[in-house]
Amino acid sequence: MARWMKAGAALCAAGLGWGTAVSAEPSTVPAEAPAPVGVARELCDAVAEGLRVLDESRLAAPVDGAAKAALLEALIRASEPSATFLDEAELAARSRRLSDREWDVGLTIVAEAEGFPKVAAVRADSPAAAAGIQPGEQIGKVGDTAIPTGAALKTVRGLLTEGDEPGLEIGLVGADGQSRTVAVERARRAESSLADAEDLPAGMGYLRAAGLFEGAGAEIAAALERWQAADKFGAILDLRGANGVAAGEIPAVAARFVPVAADLYAFTDRQGNEIEVVKSGPAPAETLPLMVLVDEETSGAAELLAAVLSGSVQGAMVIGRETAGDPLIREPKKLSTGRHALLATRQLKTPDGMVYAGANGVVPDVAITDAALAETVYEPEAPVLRKGKSLTDEEKEDKALRDRTRNDTYLRRATDVLLGLKALGYGVSR
Repeated sequence: MARWMKAGAALCAAGLGWGTAVSAEPSTVPAEAPAPVGVARELCDAVAEGLRVLDESRLAAPVDGAAKAALLEALIRASEPSATFLDEAELAARSRRLSDREWDVGLTIVAEAEGFPKVAAVRADSPAAAAGIQPGEQIGKVGDTAIPTGAALKTVRGLLTEGDEPGLEIGLVGADGQSRTVAVERARRAESSLADAEDLPAGMGYLRAAGLFEGAGAEIAAALERWQAADKFGAILDLRGANGVAAGEIPAVAARFVPVAADLYAFTDRQGNEIEVVKSGPAPAETLPLMVLVDEETSGAAELLAAVLSGSVQGAMVIGRETAGDPLIREPKKLSTGRHALLATRQLKTPDGMVYAGANGVVPDVAITDAALAETVYEPEAPVLRKGKSLTDEEKEDKALRDRTRNDTYLRRATDVLLGLKALGYGVSR
């Protein structure tokens, strides 16, 4: 141990000498930043203290580069608390999630604070629908991996989309507590950004985006225009779990809610210097109120769109959970240890003054709490009516909407808001 301590001291001395040589060059470090030599000396003192404690406690020195890796990651995290570290496999998985060729199952899932993740909806004609998965069932196992209660959506969605083969077994738990396993034959995500487009009861349209990829802006705008022409009252854009890298698609959607040439967003460096400012172009004025659904896995270009629509636009509202905090602001930096530091190298600014620098995501206008996710909505299969009475067309439509949203708290909140706006005679004026 003593030899190892001497070697560590020698390395620190060499580091101080390097720091002195570097500091002799013209400095580009802001005046308020700590001097490199001072930081290096503090690190050497910390290393010496740690080695002394290990020696006094008769503990073995770290081996296989563990000390270097821990020190390097701790140093980066001290400056950038939101930094995350990925190995090669994790970085590859992140790249796949941001691509438009990820495996598709066709499930909308929501987290349960004290239970398994729940299936909120099953897309028609999807692999999940073909396997017979039903809304309301819970996911207890994916492949060989048992899902713990309260599992993060990121974990479950990752398991549903990873692997090289399309076949996947999913363990389900029904409302009656009975378990079953189904085999799902997954398909590659379609090149279209839209995973689902649906006419909901009560004059609403629903879009689910897998992510924002090339052509997404035109796809979303076309759906909104179609519903507007059909006299729909409102629309819902579901960005839960969505990602993508096509930031250039955002103006085609956001411009419908702001005046021409209005600022949509800006990217700056970490010192606040502008890198890029994006403005709206000509677009039809949107007359449909738009509810935007997000969760903790909304990231990339989809999160950037949510940030823009939650800012100073007129006619859009964000509903759900705080997003991932990565609206295309992070870049992976490879470390000498073989791992990658995912760092926020730039900031996103929206016209309402919000700055996203990695420490926080988009905070929804209407939050979905754990208590809300745990709500149980009871709806009888057939309403009890007096003899000779029958449901009116409006009552049938209301029941159909409740049935559609029964297992999806996010969607239920969005439809409730739209119904409230409709009752108040809301209309977006330009």
